Amino acid sequence: MAGLTPDDLTHAQVHDELEGHVGTGAALSQAATAHLAACPACRAHLELLRDVELALLENVPEVTPPPAMRIHVLDAARNTPRPIRRWGPAALGVAAAISGVLALGTLLTPSRGTAATLPDPAVVVSTGTDLLIASNDRAGTLSVVTNGRVSASVASGGREAAWFTEGVRLGDRVFLADAANDRVLEVQPSPLAILTTYPVPDGVAGLTATSGPDGGRVYFKSVRGEVGTLGGARVTIATAPGIPLADVMDGVLLVGDALFVTHHLSGEVCVLDPRTLAVRRRVAVGGMPVALEALRDGVLALDVTGRLLRLDSGGAVVQTWAVGGHPDKLGVNSDVAILTDRGGTVTRVNLGTGHVERATVTHPMDVVSLPGGAFAVAEGGRGVRVLDGDLKTTSSIEGER
Repeated sequence: MAGLTPDDLTHAQVHDELEGHVGTGAALSQAATAHLAACPACRAHLELLRDVELALLENVPEVTPPPAMRIHVLDAARNTPRPIRRWGPAALGVAAAISGVLALGTLLTPSRGTAATLPDPAVVVSTGTDLLIASNDRAGTLSVVTNGRVSASVASGGREAAWFTEGVRLGDRVFLADAANDRVLEVQPSPLAILTTYPVPDGVAGLTATSGPDGGRVYFKSVRGEVGTLGGARVTIATAPGIPLADVMDGVLLVGDALFVTHHLSGEVCVLDPRTLAVRRRVAVGGMPVALEALRDGVLALDVTGRLLRLDSGGAVVQTWAVGGHPDKLGVNSDVAILTDRGGTVTRVNLGTGHVERATVTHPMDVVSLPGGAFAVAEGGRGVRVLDGDLKTTSSIEGER
């Protein structure tokens, strides 16, 4: 469809692209992206596809479906009343419809409650000695793990079931982005307590924190393209439509005197002045960049279409690794990068040699580097596992299955 304008695309052509995007993570064409921004009906179709994906995402058995299944599932989802939300998964309503259509045994996982030790780990943050884990259960459970065991937990509540997307540490505080409830939580890990709630209208897509001579700052990017500091100045670097929660992802990173921000809908990395938030430059890197990590001599940018990029201090691409899949979270320890892909893989990239290897993990949602070269991976309802630099599991904390 290269070269087509938004008006050249039919709804059927856009729907074909959207189904490939949701099913395989394939990037949308520029024409389809432009059409989506102007067409409420196609945006609603994308939300529907995401709802179905989220309802079926975990613990689906390896079964080859009959050819008519896709039609039945989508028809059932369309005819199911949905909760009123701006965007996000209507998983309960869609799951109920699907379970009545598909006679394939136990296809969906049980409803999650708050009784499990780690109900549904989605974000993991290292506090130096412990781990703070945020779960995407109805209670928005926050847990502290000490020496491999849960030592404290608290419910964060919220109007909607939590959808934690990012967590960053600043001194003895942790900041957690909850996109479903349009907020950032400031959390004290020890003793565990929620100190402050910062509203971020339209939801949080990216988060970073830094300390310096003028104190600590937490920067965010909102779903609709606003960049700012919690409780401080904000600027709009892009105008983006509301998108499903499963697509709420962008990277924010302060490196030296530059604030790097990805805009995955346009394939750009923007470089901002960290004090004024003025945009210094926009760099078109292509694909859909969604995460950033600092290196000694630059920045790593993760592209969800299957690339890892090394950027220089100005944001220009100086090296590219083809990693495959659709990874959306990134952790770095020395010369090793670990990428997680919600499709079920963890990828290790040796930044020195360029060697790429993969391991299978059920449902990796987030990764954080730990002291000594290890990584902690939040694995949804399976819990949290610790990997060494060679992708070998050294320990795990069980969650609800």
